[in-house]
Amino acid sequence: MYRLSKRLGVTLAVILSICSISGCSSQDKTAVQETAQTFMAIVASDSEEDINKYATSEVANGDFVQLFDADTLVSQFSDGIDEYELTEDSKNELDTFASLFSDMIKSYSVSDIRLDKKDDTHTASAVVTFKTSFAMDIIGSASVSNKISDAIEVYNADHADEIAALYEEGNDVAEAKIYNDMLEIILGIYEDEIQNSQEMTYAIVLDLEKNNETDSWIVTGVNDYDSSSAESSK
Repeated sequence: MYRLSKRLGVTLAVILSICSISGCSSQDKTAVQETAQTFMAIVASDSEEDINKYATSEVANGDFVQLFDADTLVSQFSDGIDEYELTEDSKNELDTFASLFSDMIKSYSVSDIRLDKKDDTHTASAVVTFKTSFAMDIIGSASVSNKISDAIEVYNADHADEIAALYEEGNDVAEAKIYNDMLEIILGIYEDEIQNSQEMTYAIVLDLEKNNETDSWIVTGVNDYDSSSAESSK
């Protein structure tokens, strides 16, 4: 009876130890899931939480996050506003265009969470699949670039006399006119391209790291899914 009780005690200790370990893993997986989900909610404009609580500054200010940020897009397209004042039509067109990117992500899901630990550093990865209303690379597409080049040629030909007359009034006057006209034309091309675009589905891999002091997770990297898969298979 003593031996049986002793063995039973050891067995129970092992079971409790395993449960404790798996419990931590379960809790960490849940925490990673929630962090990744909140991160994507912020990116997709489904949450007003501060992204800096869930991602490093490199990620928060990186290309992936900034692509869906209306304020960033407005700043990029209105570069030079200190030199040339935007007209009301240009401002409205720019706001309309930027809003399309803010609402670009239609749905997203987090899956395939993996945990790792080296020394006292806890890391994780999570696959995020998301659907967009149009292609993410539409701004840099060859089709759009060609259309913009054609539009510039047409504009120069159609407005040659008008621009020449404005240059006689001063370079600032003429260049402000050109700047605003071309901005509206370019944004119009992008909007037409977006309107005719199809929904797209993408997959990325989020890298996360645990803050042992706060027992919370933070996104430390956003990677292309195919690239991440290739790296993990090496």
